[in-house]
Amino acid sequence: MSTLQAIPTQHGIDILNSELKNTVTKYRLIGALTHDAPSESLYSFYENTIETSYYDDNGVLTFILNLPIEQHFDEYLHQIHVLDSNNQSVIECSTPKVALPKGIGGMVTLKAAISGEAGQVIFKHSEFVTETELNELHLAPIKAALANMVGMIGEFHQSGEKPAWIDLKGGELSRITDKLLWDYAVAAGMVIDQATKDADPMIHAMKFGDGDGATTFTLPNHHLGHFIRGNPSNVSHGSTQGDAIRNITGGVSSVYGPLKTNTGALSLEEYGSSPAKVGVIGADPGANRTIEFDASKVVPTSTENRPYTGNLSIKIHRGWM
Repeated sequence: MSTLQAIPTQHGIDILNSELKNTVTKYRLIGALTHDAPSESLYSFYENTIETSYYDDNGVLTFILNLPIEQHFDEYLHQIHVLDSNNQSVIECSTPKVALPKGIGGMVTLKAAISGEAGQVIFKHSEFVTETELNELHLAPIKAALANMVGMIGEFHQSGEKPAWIDLKGGELSRITDKLLWDYAVAAGMVIDQATKDADPMIHAMKFGDGDGATTFTLPNHHLGHFIRGNPSNVSHGSTQGDAIRNITGGVSSVYGPLKTNTGALSLEEYGSSPAKVGVIGADPGANRTIEFDASKVVPTSTENRPYTGNLSIKIHRGWM
């Protein structure tokens, strides 16, 4: 037995919807010596204090009971009743008809159709947290917060592994293990055919690939040198653009005689040893200067176009850790 649905009695509805709900602290086992005993022959054979009661992350009233393991019972369990301080039944729950010899027992969770503030604890018997309580009451909000972070992109000084985050380097992931991230990619409309992505990684660097088409998918690659910016108007979301600069223009007007002043990226270099014949186009030996353009004379140059750059590790949040 793990989670069972319980039905509040009319008395229980009144109690559980009032300030008296914190008086509901006990449970009673109802059964008989046979598994097929008629309901009128059932009787109470054990009572104890519940472990805790609270509203789970969906706001549903939850009771956790700890059935004794070291105690032997001759009876078959038929029902569990939760009681208030006056020993009146507040909720009643039919159970699988099981024998309870020594060694059989453990944690049982009852859910009742009474709503309240999610996470509110009504009663707690011991200082220890049960597994169900841990998962539903304490871990559920954390899991929800993590799931809400799925797809977030962050820059890190740490180049190695970081819990909940994974490098955006185009790696392959499982659709089962990283279902949250896969669902996020699909919902965002950012998944493309893997063969298309592999054919031109630079163009499709911002897209997820569909992996093997069934069980895996691949991540975008933010380590190829792209400059990430907010998507401007008239540009497809998630697309990439090749490197470009604004146009550079220049000109040389009619020159008669030596050009003595060179500025910026333009320079005048020796071409021949004899002066040009003024007014005679193409006359031998022609002009003895050539005009050259070299941007490195004015600005830093490299084999790639880039702004001022800081190189860190870029990772994406998986929605879990």
